[in-house]
Amino acid sequence: MKELFLLRTVACLSIVFLHSVDVADGWFFGGVRLFLSFGTPAFILISEIVLANAYPTHTPKGFLKKRLRYIAIPYTCFVIIYSLQNTFTLEGKAEISVLVTNLFKGFFLGETSAYFVAIIFQFYLLHMFFVRYVFNRFRPQWILIIAGLVNVSYLAFFNLVSPPDHPTAIYVWDTFYRMPFIGWVFYFAVAYYLGRNYVQYLSMLQKYRYYIYASVPLTGIVMLFLFMSDIIPVLSSKRFDMIFFTLSTVFMLLIVAARLRGVPSFIVKISQCSFGIYLVHPLVLSVMDQFFTLPKNMISAFVLFLFALGGSMGIVIVFNRFSWGSYFIGRIGVGLDLKRPNNRITNEKTQPVN
Repeated sequence: MKELFLLRTVACLSIVFLHSVDVADGWFFGGVRLFLSFGTPAFILISEIVLANAYPTHTPKGFLKKRLRYIAIPYTCFVIIYSLQNTFTLEGKAEISVLVTNLFKGFFLGETSAYFVAIIFQFYLLHMFFVRYVFNRFRPQWILIIAGLVNVSYLAFFNLVSPPDHPTAIYVWDTFYRMPFIGWVFYFAVAYYLGRNYVQYLSMLQKYRYYIYASVPLTGIVMLFLFMSDIIPVLSSKRFDMIFFTLSTVFMLLIVAARLRGVPSFIVKISQCSFGIYLVHPLVLSVMDQFFTLPKNMISAFVLFLFALGGSMGIVIVFNRFSWGSYFIGRIGVGLDLKRPNNRITNEKTQPVN
């Protein structure tokens, strides 16, 4: 599954650049940020592709325990870090009650940049349930159709319907609706079947590659139109039209990666560190924001991107040199045998948890 190294790297870089380009103003950069938002659902989708390829019909003993160690503990650490940051540096309200509120919002309402880990962990639970009770009892077509309808309807409701004039409702519409798995279930179903029958589906994707290539700009143009015309003004990955753009882009990247003779070593390295990069880079960007004032243009965005990427990778590598570091920041994923790049690294001993 060498293609996943490229896919994971592109998703990771998209998110880092998305948060870096926040410094730039104008409608053009709004469009750029919209397209880059595909990185989060792509990153989450990869987690189920890996799981389905490794455990298509069952989950082994200790499945959750292993993932609690390398996923839940880093999640806990970074929710605490970002809650402390929000309380004592960003909000300027250094009060214990504010910290407790921020911790609650971070852990249960997804109000930190680490929220994607909670989605991935829901995928782990879904995988355990679906391989036991669903995937072996119903036709794939029906599962995909129902999951698609549920996912699109759920997101479309929050995208197109205005919230009631109540603080709780506004909060749900603005933030919380991204947390329940219902908003991601189609990604989960597609990723499961892709991972379970990876070689067959990759061959099928290559067969229809020209249609997939065309679908990327087509879905992107529709999404941009809905955004620019204020039909769906929210700049987020939690849009129902993002589903089609993300899947088209993911399929395209898999096709491109499959046609490469090998995967460059720097792509492999970024992929290995991607989980930690995703967790750390907002912290690096906020530190830079405290010490540097940059003009709001694309050059500044690239400077921030390079510092955020390099700084995050450095932190991940340094922490993983200590025995406890992988628990704090997430472990570095498995590499790729560059002499045998088509090896499928899916066994329990070497499978990355992210």
